[in-house]
Amino acid sequence: MFKDEILENEKRRRIHAAIEASPGIHLRELQRTLNMPLTTLEYHLSYMARKKILFAETQGHHKRYYTKPLDPEDKKLLAALRQKRMREIVLIILANGKAKYQLLADQLKLSHSTLSSYLKYLVSNNILAKDKIGYENLYTIRDEDRVAKVLIAYKPSFLDRLVDNALDLWMETHFRKEEPKPT
Repeated sequence: MFKDEILENEKRRRIHAAIEASPGIHLRELQRTLNMPLTTLEYHLSYMARKKILFAETQGHHKRYYTKPLDPEDKKLLAALRQKRMREIVLIILANGKAKYQLLADQLKLSHSTLSSYLKYLVSNNILAKDKIGYENLYTIRDEDRVAKVLIAYKPSFLDRLVDNALDLWMETHFRKEEPKPT
């Protein structure tokens, strides 16, 4: 069967469109978005995955869905950025270039254990780099260009003004650095 024939089904077409709009979306979020019974959704997702129209990947407790295969590093990054608090951490660091632990704690108003858990995840997945300066930890983004590329590519799926603001600031400072100096 061809993709067009499979997507003639209204429910499958809606599911495919929702995943295309929000790559990396997980099952429950997809269910809430489409307001579709879980068993129906699971049936169609399984069918489309078998036919290679969708790609599913289990990460932690979530099974995430994509309409096309992504680079493994982009998948890890997108999975982290789909979580609001982790996205906020990355955006604060992206906007500032670097951030100390205390700055993140003050801005995000998270418990220290929760913030530490998020930071540990981001560092262990090579999204952030952690440097110890004296008694403080300083966090930077390992690959700013990759993070910016993923944020720009999937920006509509985040529906977040913070993404817009951080990307605008990053692009402004990033491209200002690369401008040739007048002679």
